[in-house]
Amino acid sequence: MAFTADGKQIVTSRGGNQGILGLWDLASGKEIKSFPGHPSFITSLALSGDGKFVVSGDWIGTVKLWNLRQGGEIKTLKGHTDEIKSLAFSGDRKHILSASKDGTTRLWNISTGKETVQFVRFKDGEWIVITPEGYYNASAGGDKHLNVRIGDNVYGIENYRESFFRPDLVKIALSGGSLQDFRTLADVKEPPSVKIVDTPSQVGTDDITIRLQLTEKGGGLGDIRLYLNGTAVVMDSRAVKLVSKDGKAILKNYTLKLAQGRNVIRAVAFNGDNSMQSNDAVYEVTAAFASAAKPSLTALVIGINEFKNPKLKLNYPVADAELFAQTLRQAAEGLFEKVQIKKLVTREATTSEAIIQEIQSFKALRPDDLFVFYIASHGTVDEGEYFLITSNVGSLRTEKLKTDAISQHTLKEALANIPATKKLIIIDTCNAGALGEAIQVAMLTRGMSEDTALKILSRAVGSTILSASTSLQEALEGYQGHGLFTYVLTEGLKGKADKGRTGYIRTTELADYVDNEVPILAEKVFKRAQYPTISISGQAFPIGKVR
Repeated sequence: MAFTADGKQIVTSRGGNQGILGLWDLASGKEIKSFPGHPSFITSLALSGDGKFVVSGDWIGTVKLWNLRQGGEIKTLKGHTDEIKSLAFSGDRKHILSASKDGTTRLWNISTGKETVQFVRFKDGEWIVITPEGYYNASAGGDKHLNVRIGDNVYGIENYRESFFRPDLVKIALSGGSLQDFRTLADVKEPPSVKIVDTPSQVGTDDITIRLQLTEKGGGLGDIRLYLNGTAVVMDSRAVKLVSKDGKAILKNYTLKLAQGRNVIRAVAFNGDNSMQSNDAVYEVTAAFASAAKPSLTALVIGINEFKNPKLKLNYPVADAELFAQTLRQAAEGLFEKVQIKKLVTREATTSEAIIQEIQSFKALRPDDLFVFYIASHGTVDEGEYFLITSNVGSLRTEKLKTDAISQHTLKEALANIPATKKLIIIDTCNAGALGEAIQVAMLTRGMSEDTALKILSRAVGSTILSASTSLQEALEGYQGHGLFTYVLTEGLKGKADKGRTGYIRTTELADYVDNEVPILAEKVFKRAQYPTISISGQAFPIGKVR
């Protein structure tokens, strides 16, 4: 029951198997109009703020919008599969919000009658917001709960993450924008199935040959990835032609280095355009061999001040790289068998080609070793892809970025093929594009945000990423002679991140410290908000000792 805006009338519901709304006059006690049409009894209703419209929901999930004055049904909103628990109009009367026992809360566009997004909260506290096209935003583990069925095969929505985890597009939908020019989940072709076959479960050596069986499902084959104990150690992006006419599978062999003891190997394959990954093939191998007493720490530390385009010049990246390398070495001393830190700070050493070659040179690392990748430079997003701006970059046009800068895919492949299972990636970049709100507009119209791109990279590589994506103005102002993000990072490494007072700095503690302290100092120093991107995947591990 609900009162109209003037308080002179009420709307009630009645009926059994068929729900009926009634509009009553309080002065006379008579029913003015009735609104039959619900296929089940009505469980919830709400009036618009101006009293002109009423929305009702029933026991089986039907939602109907009515015109109170004219007495007719306007639209039926279909999508819920269980009892409607509550309904509400938005303040501008452009949307309806409906909550159901099916576990979803849905936002509807009144003018089109179509669902805008649905909000789902799960029992473990995780959540997801998803558009009808399939684009979504989610908590760290929210996308593991939602499934998509293709024929007889069931996939998690997380299988689509690298193409459909798009918080920026969810924002566009919520603001009333159209996603009709974007592809939907239904447009994505199925990836091949993957099995690990003919592979021993126990070995007495520190390596093993993994045999993958790949079977065509209609979408071709893109990247193949192998994860060891949660971290990517192989990413094969070479196209392979799958045999599909007679249903036969192909076999691919990969040699992996193993950690001593239990090793969990996970294999996935993507479809031809890398928009969807297969379900996991998981296999356990126990390796018994004499291992080194301690792991080693290897770091590649990069700072770029000078660029081919002089307008991109920065003041602090080289100083930041020097500070980080020095602090990391001091923190790691005595904790590892060896500490090797390679610095790239000259213009000749920081081209895209030189950086990728350096990353590829670390393929001799062992699974128990630690690898740290740090870069201070520019970063940007163009046409949905993230780019690291290297010293050889002159033009920021899309076609030049693709040939001169380091793309997200190239960086992902290079880092994923390092055999170490403990990886920490630190990206301290300021944006090479416009400042302030203008950059947010550019991101919404041209592709995903840097925050989204780096979260996807973190999950793909299975590594923790700490990133500061700041405006150019903030980077130039600096703090204590350094970029704000790196200054806070190194303070954490010096011991301030050891909240548990264990005497060690773990990657998760460092991430928490940076996440908490950067916004505080940004507000204090720059009088504006700055929030780092923190994405934790793979293993947590100690990276330094408190001195």
